[in-house]
Amino acid sequence: MVHCGIISQEKDTFQWKPQGWNGYVLFCPIACKNVSIGGTTKEGCCACHSKSVWDFSGTVSQLNLSNDGYLEGNKSARNIHVNFVKENLQFLPKNICNFPGITKINLSFNLITNIPNLSCVPNLTDLNLSYNKLSLLPKTLTQNRNLRTVDLSGNYITRLETGVVAALSAHNILLQGNQVISMDVTYVVFERPFCVINMSHNALSIPTNENNWKVNLTARYGPGKGVFSFNFFTRMPNATNIGFSHIFDFGKLFDFGFDARHNPIICDCKITEPLLFFKDYIDIMKRDYFNITCGSPEEFQGKSLPSIIRENQIKDLLCNYTSTPLCPVGCTCEESPKHIDYRSKSLTLTLIINCSGAGLKRLPRVLPYSDRIEFHMRGNMIHEITNNHYLSHVSVLDLEMMPMFDKDALDNLTRLQIFSVPESEQRKGIPRSLSRLSPCVFLQKTDFVIACTCSHLWMLDWIGSFLTSKCASYVFKCLNGTIKENLTTYISSLNCSDTKDFQRYDWMFISSSILILACLIILIVNVWKIELRIMLRLRKLCTKNIKTVDQDCVVYISYDVNNVKVGPWVFKTLEPFLASNGLSAFVPSRDLPLGSVRAEEAAYQISVSRFYLLILSEGYCSEESIVTHNEWKNIWNRYMSDSRKKLLVINFDLMKPGDVSCRKLRAFLRFGNIINFSQGEKKTFLQISNMFVE
Repeated sequence: MVHCGIISQEKDTFQWKPQGWNGYVLFCPIACKNVSIGGTTKEGCCACHSKSVWDFSGTVSQLNLSNDGYLEGNKSARNIHVNFVKENLQFLPKNICNFPGITKINLSFNLITNIPNLSCVPNLTDLNLSYNKLSLLPKTLTQNRNLRTVDLSGNYITRLETGVVAALSAHNILLQGNQVISMDVTYVVFERPFCVINMSHNALSIPTNENNWKVNLTARYGPGKGVFSFNFFTRMPNATNIGFSHIFDFGKLFDFGFDARHNPIICDCKITEPLLFFKDYIDIMKRDYFNITCGSPEEFQGKSLPSIIRENQIKDLLCNYTSTPLCPVGCTCEESPKHIDYRSKSLTLTLIINCSGAGLKRLPRVLPYSDRIEFHMRGNMIHEITNNHYLSHVSVLDLEMMPMFDKDALDNLTRLQIFSVPESEQRKGIPRSLSRLSPCVFLQKTDFVIACTCSHLWMLDWIGSFLTSKCASYVFKCLNGTIKENLTTYISSLNCSDTKDFQRYDWMFISSSILILACLIILIVNVWKIELRIMLRLRKLCTKNIKTVDQDCVVYISYDVNNVKVGPWVFKTLEPFLASNGLSAFVPSRDLPLGSVRAEEAAYQISVSRFYLLILSEGYCSEESIVTHNEWKNIWNRYMSDSRKKLLVINFDLMKPGDVSCRKLRAFLRFGNIINFSQGEKKTFLQISNMFVE
């Protein structure tokens, strides 16, 4: 129990129990009720200046430490300070739990490597273990609900466990002079007030968000101050990367203070958006820790961020990619803020590619990423613009000549605002294909002057279809000798009737040509329809994949049995090769059942076989060879109707397509899978293996 007599000793305070505090009531100075606007809030003031009930006690008990590491003294005392500095201690006192009245521990400048569970000393308010050999901020400290100051500075801590800092009750967390390399956003942004989290003189770089924390716009964060000076920050944090949906959500941290001075901040275009956002706060909240200075580039080295804002130098912050592999040789590539609107706090980062006189023949294939891209390409012979992935970001095309465009390239130029070419190129006119673009893109720098003819009649409708009054003050003009006249007036005065007749005849010629071409295509398709079917079948197009074949390792061999040379080769050479590759040969003359109807049995076996091997000889397609004729018919039908079937023809007698009377087999000789027997058994068997062995 807390005695009322102790509390009454401090009259200039009021009771304070901040959000998330589960310990004894704290006492905050009355002065914290009257903090100035734009300075420290009442909660922030109390976090730094409030006191525990034990701070009002005039009775403090001190303990002794035995040589073997045990505390000695009054175990029933209620306000005990443990103070042993530079004693070469390697552990906290072994019997510390026997003294529940401990309120403050100072064991700085020792050799302690570990902090035990201190929940047995519930009244602990201050823990000072600075300059020891600790490597961890233990999670068990979150159980000490009266803890107000944790000083672990000057140790060897390299990493903080996510959520531990936020779960501590302490209002002062001192971690400066450690070796922490990663800082999560949850180390400093949480829903309770605190005085300071000091992580200066560590090895911190860009903030992280390991647990995908998201800001709650209805919650109250802090207030508090985070000190991150003398680290290795080079960039301002990206809002979306650390849990804020937009940079404007940083307003939830208005009452926070962040000291990031003495870091090697790179002052380039990447910090323009944060600076623009904080512009309105610089004059309202004049805090010295806003004076973050630039580490690079050279022209901004040592300059403070507030001075960049006040001197209107945000527009001068550049990202220079010229020396990177993404910038074309002979070009400069700089990204800078444009269209800065201080009222709405908006700007557009624009990548300016200046390749004047570089001798390029095409636009680069790769570039640094940017929201907007400007090409300044005078002095380069770029005849054609192909579709590139970045075209949808291009806002300016300043070229030496009027190029040809791919259709897809034109479709992707959705953000093009300026299309500029020299006047000598303007005189050639604008290709009609560019009518997909707005006329305004040609009228942003100067008048567009054309040597107008009747071929430019289409421009009247094109110009009329857009509200050119919304363009710049420039217009399209036509050359009339040395005089430049308005295009709409000049072309309307031309006599273009002959041109219209010519165009009508031109369209008639084109239509006739298309009709003749269509007839030729129909004729070719009709004559070569079987060949076309074979080409489609080889690519498994327009052919079903039928999964009813039940003899996947059977090769049906079809040949003319009257040829005395083929049979012995099949049985003595070909069949053993197939067997060695796990394939079974079905030879009709040998394997069809005796007394069966040959045509029906052969048709059935063809239907269930996966592979067909046809050995073509002179007698295979003769009118007398009814048997092979029927086999070929069934093989063809099965092959063309099932994409899983495979057909290979061995040209045994080296026959030419013209020597074969069967139309479909003749077409297969032209475009199918054919092996000439003359190439030798080794190559023949290799092709058979590649075809049938899966």
